[in-house]
Amino acid sequence: MQKFRLLLVEDDPLLGEALEVALSGKGFDVRLARSGAEALETASAESFDLVLQDVRLPDLDGLDLLKELLQMQPQLHALVMTGQATVEMAVKAMQLGAYDFLTKPFSVDMLLLKLERVLEYRGLEKQLADLDQEKSGTQPSFITRSPAMRMVLDTIMVVAASDIPLLLQGETGTGKKLLAETVHAMSPRKDKPLVRVNCAAIPAQLVEAELFGVEKGGLPGVERGKPGLLETANGGTLLLEALPDLPLAVQPLLARVLEEQAVVRIGGTTPRPLDIRLICSSAKDLKQLTQQDLFRKELFYRVNVVTLQTPPLRERHEDIPLLAAYFVERFAADPKQRIKLSPRLIDSLLLRPWNGNVTELSNLIEELTLLYPGQRIREQQLATLSVTPAHFGMQFERIQVGMPLREAVAEFERRYILKVLDSLAGQKGKAAEVLGISRKVLWEKLKRGSGDAVQDKSDDVTES
Repeated sequence: MQKFRLLLVEDDPLLGEALEVALSGKGFDVRLARSGAEALETASAESFDLVLQDVRLPDLDGLDLLKELLQMQPQLHALVMTGQATVEMAVKAMQLGAYDFLTKPFSVDMLLLKLERVLEYRGLEKQLADLDQEKSGTQPSFITRSPAMRMVLDTIMVVAASDIPLLLQGETGTGKKLLAETVHAMSPRKDKPLVRVNCAAIPAQLVEAELFGVEKGGLPGVERGKPGLLETANGGTLLLEALPDLPLAVQPLLARVLEEQAVVRIGGTTPRPLDIRLICSSAKDLKQLTQQDLFRKELFYRVNVVTLQTPPLRERHEDIPLLAAYFVERFAADPKQRIKLSPRLIDSLLLRPWNGNVTELSNLIEELTLLYPGQRIREQQLATLSVTPAHFGMQFERIQVGMPLREAVAEFERRYILKVLDSLAGQKGKAAEVLGISRKVLWEKLKRGSGDAVQDKSDDVTES
């Protein structure tokens, strides 16, 4: 297990030593600096993953120190500690690049929860860097760590080199188009055209002419021959998107073309040989449509050779923060416009059902980038956007399967209480109101849930 190096900057000797002991006991490699000058000296000699610093120091302005530390070590992820009177300073620290802040007094559990979130975000950045190294310059980038999507990609790698027809089924926005582009880029046809045909976008009366082409005089007003999209894709790959929207009358004609590997233009008699790789996509179950006589069997059997089901984003929770970070990079015109996602916002993203899948997430990040360029985005800012409400399913996924029911319920309760406290900047009175319990009951639950106190007999850290 990796041991993360943490620079702790705290001028209060008792609090500093208590935090050093608590964090060392949790596996962090801690260096304690008791002043701004000592922090700068330590950072100039050693490299760190994290910095946890007070914004009120006796010798240096806390914001100036943070700015200098981040310039010295750009890879640092910073958490700042502040008293109630300096919350405004903590917000300014976040604008400078701090990841989050803690309002004193705070519990060790709260500190560890925030550090856990920082490390998760740090891991996302590393995963994105790893994915960039894995990408081939000739292949589209598919951002995923999901086992379900990895299985789809493994199959893609096997079938890409062949000419076997491929059917991609899955909800809208799950990446079917990008998968098709990946197949084409990995195939021997990569230097030939990839022709995309959206069957839902072509008027029904024009579909046949668009697909098969028209000979001179074959239709009124056609004064010279025009090749269809099938001929345009010759030698390359043809992607038929939204296949169920292809008119029923045209489906047997397409099935015959695929069988004979030749096309006859409208108004013509000469078969024109075709050499194409066919990929089809559908948001609906083609087999079910065929059984209901809503899709022609002869075409179904031509396209249903290898079928891949693309999993929805709600079944790829591990991909949500990774994709969000990717879109943050993608939609920023320059680094100064790159938004920063707060821990609470990432939690909110994890809890959403994402009915629009990856497309919905992409649109959300693009909208946030346009509205708040260069800013740290917090959960409250989502209230003005057209997003789907969150649910609590993801909270249960963080609980280890196999523990006794009583322990699982207690763990969920502990995490939820900490989340409510975190959202209210540690204010126990307001948290008790939100939770619908008395302050005394909340205090008792916090004491039972925290075995590590860093000062006194309570589990609060005393403000310096």
